[in-house]
Amino acid sequence: MNLYEYESKKILKKFNFLILNSYLTKKIFFIKNKIYKIQVHSGYRKKNNGVILIKNYNQCYFFFKKWKNSFLFKKKIKNFLIEDYLLYEKELYITFYINYNLINFIISHKGGIDIENELKLNFLKLKFNYLIINYSIFDYLSNFNFKNSIIKKIIKIIYKLYKFIILNDINLIEINPLVIKNNSLFILDCKVILNKKKNIFFSDKISNLLKINYIQLKGKICCIVNGAGLALNTLDLFNYYNENCFNFLDLSGKIKKYNLFILFNFLITKKILILFINIFGGIVSCKKILFSILNLMYFDFKFKLIIKLEGMFSNYSKKILIKYKNLIIIEEFIKCIKNSIIFLNVK
Repeated sequence: MNLYEYESKKILKKFNFLILNSYLTKKIFFIKNKIYKIQVHSGYRKKNNGVILIKNYNQCYFFFKKWKNSFLFKKKIKNFLIEDYLLYEKELYITFYINYNLINFIISHKGGIDIENELKLNFLKLKFNYLIINYSIFDYLSNFNFKNSIIKKIIKIIYKLYKFIILNDINLIEINPLVIKNNSLFILDCKVILNKKKNIFFSDKISNLLKINYIQLKGKICCIVNGAGLALNTLDLFNYYNENCFNFLDLSGKIKKYNLFILFNFLITKKILILFINIFGGIVSCKKILFSILNLMYFDFKFKLIIKLEGMFSNYSKKILIKYKNLIIIEEFIKCIKNSIIFLNVK
């Protein structure tokens, strides 16, 4: 890792992850019944008594005496983190890491200091392209008696971490453990490795990652369109009615199903009010869009979903989608534009 724990948590806190109250100190400082942690670029702290619950001043004194300016695996210790003690019900292990330009995801219901000794059966390991299939994660956690309400919260945290790693040039984030206490989820410990390569523009990053034509704009109406001409026409019509779009997005004809899943799950993390899907099934099959929308239904999204589908598998897709109440299927292009604007301005 190239960030200390307290630095990693400081970044995570900005993204509204639940982190326990903590204090950073270099000198001996006693607070009863708190967790004391050495801050070092190394693992195995707890196994080497670098993480302990302090119950009295003598424990505190000998802890600081042992570690102040000493070394763990040739890493010098200068800082100490003092955290609230939490008696939790369950713990999880979660990590994202980049390997050969692919994002890998691992989750285990067996969190804690002996995670590396666990059997492969206790892990769910997914490549980046399968991560967004929510039922894989849902089924895995269901097998270990997690409540559905908690599983949904865990999935939300997973996608927040996914957004976090994409937008912050991070090579690895490891949460061990993520704990459950009274239906809330807390990050007790984390490791982060930043990517030190030169940043590229956000729009270029999304375009390269998903193999689409993407430009970030500043409106609240998000458009998913296939064909550059149709995409520009869509933006022009919204501008004609004095409304700005959230993005310019032209799907490539060669876009993979899993890239569509990633795109949709990326968009639900953004502050949009309308998601307008305008697809002519030719270059991109409506069936691909269908699967992405069905995947989206796992989430409690807050935006209005307006859909226009024509061409290949459009009738098949509409017959399935019409069963869902939280979306609107409209046949006429101009009517889609006008309805999007109406819903945008409804308080």
